Amino acid sequence: RDTLVQTLRATRTALIIGGLTSIIYIPIGVLLGIMAGYYRRWVDDLIQYLYSTIASVPEILMLVAILMVLGKGLGTMSIALGITGWVGLARLIRGETLRQTEKPYITAAKAMGQSDWKIITRHLLPNVMHLVVIKFVLGFSGLVLTEAVLSYLGVGSPIGTASWGGMIDASRSELSRDPVVWWNLTSAATALFLLVLSLNIFGDSLRRAFDPRQT
Repeated sequence: RDTLVQTLRATRTALIIGGLTSIIYIPIGVLLGIMAGYYRRWVDDLIQYLYSTIASVPEILMLVAILMVLGKGLGTMSIALGITGWVGLARLIRGETLRQTEKPYITAAKAMGQSDWKIITRHLLPNVMHLVVIKFVLGFSGLVLTEAVLSYLGVGSPIGTASWGGMIDASRSELSRDPVVWWNLTSAATALFLLVLSLNIFGDSLRRAFDPRQT
């Protein structure tokens, strides 16, 4: 097989996984995070209990368990990653929402009789979107790495789907040959490194642009 073609096809797989998973976990994390920070009391306690329970289970074990139940596939992998991926975003959004609700513009909106829905959608949501954008970019690289790990363990992408983790897994036997077949491992690892590095640099640039403390 052409190693370059396999590497480029695996890039498509990584982008699909990252995109589909982000579509799943971002709305869940934003919704639950804002609800916990805005309503507080028993709503906050319930949501904190939920994500604390999920966070207490090792992520890789939960992912493997979900994939063993749902089966292999890019869609099921995205669902599994989405189930475990919203926890960090919900915590981040909750903390920012708690800070925003103490500001005068939220007090003024409540005094004017605006509904909770309008306050959340027109005031709170726009003020936490910069965190969502940064989390999306930085979390994308984590999703790519997780997909590679799951494919390496044999529970990730289905057979026939190009994947960097699958290429690295397949290269284990090739490294014992004489002469050593090293280019599959090198190509997949280099592509994985370059994509994660570029996403981290882009995410760090967004953080500096949106964070007023960096001025």
